[in-house]
Amino acid sequence: MRSTHLFRGTISLALAACFVAAPALAAPNNPDDVIYPRDLLKAKPAQAKQYQNVVKPVASEHAWIGKGGTQTPVTEVSFGGTDYAVLSSCKPHDCANENLVVLLPGSNTAQGEAVGALVANTGDQGLGPARSTITWLGEPARDQRRFLGAYLFR
Repeated sequence: MRSTHLFRGTISLALAACFVAAPALAAPNNPDDVIYPRDLLKAKPAQAKQYQNVVKPVASEHAWIGKGGTQTPVTEVSFGGTDYAVLSSCKPHDCANENLVVLLPGSNTAQGEAVGALVANTGDQGLGPARSTITWLGEPARDQRRFLGAYLFR
């Protein structure tokens, strides 16, 4: 009798967890709801110019950046009183070693310039990189650096 009670309790907890987690696991129903950096930059020339300016210092050394790389969907974040579009990409076939993230001030924000960071990892022996070099792009403030660094190592 005792094991039956524990079994029911386990099932109840598992079902409750599924119902609570279900909204977080739901994917967008409409693929048009997802926008990638290349699409955003085509649609917003002013932001595209800011993006090109901020990545310019590293684009020649990392040719994949100019081609867009392997991109993740654009997300939005707000901190320090500014809304940002978060654009991220990585080196194709080498995402573990080179990643880029750029914060573009939202189109409804008149202030701020794009900032970003590029990380290059080396010496991975199966435990993660032995060395990481972060190149800050633009002049990110402390809160922006915290966000960018955490984003690169998520």
